[in-house]
Amino acid sequence: MRWRTLDPPSMTDPRKTTEPSGAPRLAVLIIDGLPIGMLERMRGDLPFLRDRTPHQTTAVSCFPSTTGPAYFPFLAGSSPGRANVTGIRWFDREQPTRTRFPHRGLRSYVGPDAGKMTSDTVLRTLFAADAWPASSPVAKDIPKHREKSRDALWAFAHFTERWDLADRRTNWKLGRAMGKGRPVVFAVFPSVDEYGHTLGLDQDGHAERALTAIDAMLERTLDGFAGELIVSADHGLTATHTHIDLRAVVQRLAGPTVAFPLIGKPNPAAVVCESGNAMAHVYLRGPDGWRSRPETERCRELAGELCGLEGIDSVAIRADAPYSADLITPAGSGTVGWSPEGFWQRGPVFGASFEQLGPREALGRTLDEEWPDAPFALTALFASRRTGDLLVSAKVGYDLRTEREWPVHNASHGALHRSHTVVPLLSSVPLDRAPRRTIDVFTETVERAGLDLAGYPQSDAWLMAQGMWTPGVAGADAA
Repeated sequence: MRWRTLDPPSMTDPRKTTEPSGAPRLAVLIIDGLPIGMLERMRGDLPFLRDRTPHQTTAVSCFPSTTGPAYFPFLAGSSPGRANVTGIRWFDREQPTRTRFPHRGLRSYVGPDAGKMTSDTVLRTLFAADAWPASSPVAKDIPKHREKSRDALWAFAHFTERWDLADRRTNWKLGRAMGKGRPVVFAVFPSVDEYGHTLGLDQDGHAERALTAIDAMLERTLDGFAGELIVSADHGLTATHTHIDLRAVVQRLAGPTVAFPLIGKPNPAAVVCESGNAMAHVYLRGPDGWRSRPETERCRELAGELCGLEGIDSVAIRADAPYSADLITPAGSGTVGWSPEGFWQRGPVFGASFEQLGPREALGRTLDEEWPDAPFALTALFASRRTGDLLVSAKVGYDLRTEREWPVHNASHGALHRSHTVVPLLSSVPLDRAPRRTIDVFTETVERAGLDLAGYPQSDAWLMAQGMWTPGVAGADAA
């Protein structure tokens, strides 16, 4: 279908909302899935972003790099592991259940379970007191009832490819948020990601025109806004040309396998939970049933077989040492981990080996590698029992869902590699040259808004600032 715009009467002029003296100090704008390459190619044709956010750098997102989990760094200063929201789909093998399958420990935020994300984490988000949500895929702590109108409009957009309407609603809500009296407003524009998935990044320029339209809307809505601006993305996005049916592969190698949406299979030997289509958790039934984990060697053997497939970039598994992980790739393997002395990274597959580095130093040493921030990303994620026994990432150009999936995905994200985890960061004020995670963007948000980071004591951001960080899950013991 041809991309076109529509101006609902109630959304045409967001500037008509009142802006009280307690106007926001900061607007955080997330363009979901905005690739760095697209932004750099179009920067000169985006007058609002070019002129109002002239300072540009990058940040490292999280793993899995996918909508939903990748918003917890921005909103709660925490990784998906600490949030205990380990993917768009996940499985809690220890969840008590009376049935063999469907199992109560299965979760998919694509569908009826979407609203359960708010109760699946205990982390406090900015929405509890400090930020007003113009739009957010994470509804935790929002100062209103669940956004039924947003959910209905996004569902309509999903089936009709009218994501321009979702962007316009966000823009309208952004204008209204200026009058809510909170120091931060937070807005998510979904169209670039959604058009990329369904229509492709290269087909007819849908995603590019969506970005141009977002820029024009922001120019109208934020005309006269005197506060600061931060613009970023939750993850990268790459074109997909080949689909790998990971469920079928795992079933051939490990036995009967459950994967969404077909989850009624009794007595499975494995569960596959994809996120962003380029990342998947793989869970294996242990020797004593689902409440026990499989042996490390069994995971390593399966990881090696998966890495023999064309299109698999890496597979991570829990290593034998506490708080450590093996990263297995077609080119070799390495090990990352954390100890009270700091992060470490070892093995020829990595560009650099190091020992006992702090969180910021470890990020800096890995920033230019193919798997940036792997020590933090993997130890943080494996802290949750909801994390798979194997974490599979697809290469650029591939994903892990069958080509029969509807709608067919023409672009993907979620993987550990830099094409999906390194995101743009734009600012209205100068940025220093220090390496950043999107967790650090949360810290900057709090500071720029004149707030106290101590208000988020369970966050990764606070724990790092205090030199107290250890792998763990908020409100629970580490796995």
